[in-house]
Amino acid sequence: METTQPTPTPKEEKSNREKLFLYLFLLMTVICVVIAWLLWSQKNETETVIDENIQITQESDQVKGDLQQLQTEYEALETNDAALKVEIEEKKAFIEQLQKEAEKHKDDAYIMAKLKKETKTLRAIMQHFVVEIDSLNTLNKKLIAKNDSVTTELSSEKQKRNNLQSEKDKLYQMGSIIKATGMTVTALHVKSGTKVDETGKAKRTDKIRVAFRLEENPIAPKGQRTVYVRIVMPDGKEWTESADADHLFTFGTSKGYYAMKKSLQYNNEPVNVEMLVRKKADQELTSGKYIVEVCLDEMPIGKATLELD
Repeated sequence: METTQPTPTPKEEKSNREKLFLYLFLLMTVICVVIAWLLWSQKNETETVIDENIQITQESDQVKGDLQQLQTEYEALETNDAALKVEIEEKKAFIEQLQKEAEKHKDDAYIMAKLKKETKTLRAIMQHFVVEIDSLNTLNKKLIAKNDSVTTELSSEKQKRNNLQSEKDKLYQMGSIIKATGMTVTALHVKSGTKVDETGKAKRTDKIRVAFRLEENPIAPKGQRTVYVRIVMPDGKEWTESADADHLFTFGTSKGYYAMKKSLQYNNEPVNVEMLVRKKADQELTSGKYIVEVCLDEMPIGKATLELD
């Protein structure tokens, strides 16, 4: 026996269609909500990533800027301390290495954080260097000031010593002068080849005898000495065998021609000296005053005059 399904009425069909539309609407609503939530979540994640990227870029730029500034500050450090120089150069090389790391890993937040920490440590070390350099500079200034003071004192003492030595040398030179005493100057006329008479006439004069005594001086240097006789004639000219460089000598601060010279041995004891100045064959003496000077080496030691008519 067949069972016959009842045929839905128009009212029931309408109700069924409304339920179906409701279910579809609800499903579409849920789908839209889910899609909206997914889009919102994706947007938030994208914004988060963008923010993180921006933050990392900012951190990277800041780290690179700090490293560059740090490099400049290390370059400005100056010191004469060798050990400190080595440490500073090592830190400068390390900063260069960190700069390369910052450029290579500029998108890595972990590396940037690590480099930021290293930068902070290096800056603290630099501050320590600055304090140490200032201390060394202060110490150097004190040492330089002390050294200048010592140098000034040494210079003053050296000047005093030089002055004392100069005074000593002057006293020694004054004390070591050998005095000539009893100096006499006599005009002589030679007769018959051997007989000699004193004369006061210029035309009869053939020789001039200069005699004196070198006194004892225990501090004068011993050894060979040269005695010079210099004669200035009435016309102002010097009596000399030849007016050339071989007859030129120095006496005091002047130079002149000698009429005669003689070498002798001086042993700090008195020595009697006699020197004869001979007139040249063609020489004519004039009347007037003759100035006679005696010099021992380069030191004038005696002076006398001779009047001839």
